[in-house]
Amino acid sequence: MTDWTPAQRLLALHESHDLKGEALNAWCRERGLFAHDLTKWRAAYWFKPKKPKVVPPGWTPRIGLGTTLGEMYDGLKQLAETPKPLRTMSVLFDHYLLEALPGLAPRTQSDYRKYIERLRPTLNDWEPSELTAGDIFDIRATIAQDSGVVQANRHASCLSAVFREAIGWKAVTINPCLQLKRLREPPRTRYVFDHEFTGIYGIASDAMQVMMDIATITGQREGDLLKLPNRDPMVYAEEGIVFRPGKSKRRHPRHGAIIETAKTVVVEWSPELRDVIERARKLGPDIRKTLICDLQGKPFTESGFRSNWHRLIQSGLKGRKRSNGVLHAQPVIKESFTFHDLRAKSGSDAEDVQEANDRLAHDDLRTTQVVYRRKPRRARAGRKVGT
Repeated sequence: MTDWTPAQRLLALHESHDLKGEALNAWCRERGLFAHDLTKWRAAYWFKPKKPKVVPPGWTPRIGLGTTLGEMYDGLKQLAETPKPLRTMSVLFDHYLLEALPGLAPRTQSDYRKYIERLRPTLNDWEPSELTAGDIFDIRATIAQDSGVVQANRHASCLSAVFREAIGWKAVTINPCLQLKRLREPPRTRYVFDHEFTGIYGIASDAMQVMMDIATITGQREGDLLKLPNRDPMVYAEEGIVFRPGKSKRRHPRHGAIIETAKTVVVEWSPELRDVIERARKLGPDIRKTLICDLQGKPFTESGFRSNWHRLIQSGLKGRKRSNGVLHAQPVIKESFTFHDLRAKSGSDAEDVQEANDRLAHDDLRTTQVVYRRKPRRARAGRKVGT
């Protein structure tokens, strides 16, 4: 019998539950059933999907998976392998996190997960094809008001990456984010003065002092410094330390894998640089993977290092207190600065812009001049008129 509804089948199973033998056969004959029909109904497997907020055409509250255990597993496998229609931004976000995000750089993956989680409450129930440039403009404006222009641009870039993939998945035909002009980000102007550097340096741990020294001497990025190996003749060459900047890595246009480019920078040895490298090697076990590590020899993650840096800067701003609340270390700075600002300090303290550009390894000299040369200009006082 295939024309019985699920409710009718459930009622029939309930009524015939205690019947056996001839009594069961008589009950079945009265209703045009066979005993084996009841057996199949009892053994049927079903899958109950979660009801979506926006019910699409053809949606069913129960999906039959057969009457045997083998049929049930085959049915579940088929359901798992059947691609889900990308009808809502929630499903599209999930698909992007599963299919596209793993191919990006670790830092980008971490950032994009945060951006998507922030966008979900607003966009989850939207259909991707209904989202317009105007809608994204409003969302970006709200983020800019709450968190600043930089964060607003980052969220918009993340959403644009999702829509680029969605075009390939045939969920949408256009990327509405491309219709928006990027918000202008004013270049950062924070310059770390020597007294601020030494103030933070004086309350920092040995490992943090080493990182601060290497950052200002070499001018390299935080991520590249954390990845420095402990001992590697290909990195610690005779002429200096060979850096392959992480930002010079590119995605292969055909297979999408992250590949190294030919861009390298060799920071020549100096007595100060040799000294700080030797100090760093004494801070952990002899056998370890990276130059900068914790007391157990484990590498710092970028997020873990940033947390340590944040605590250090907060101590410099507010001072340090004992457990009883008594202040035992006075504040040493009045304005916070990021670890990346030390890269700008290295470029700003260089003798000229060409030296700074060579050290920072920028392709465009203007990037160094506009973004990283932050040291206040000095000028001689003019002549007083009439003297």
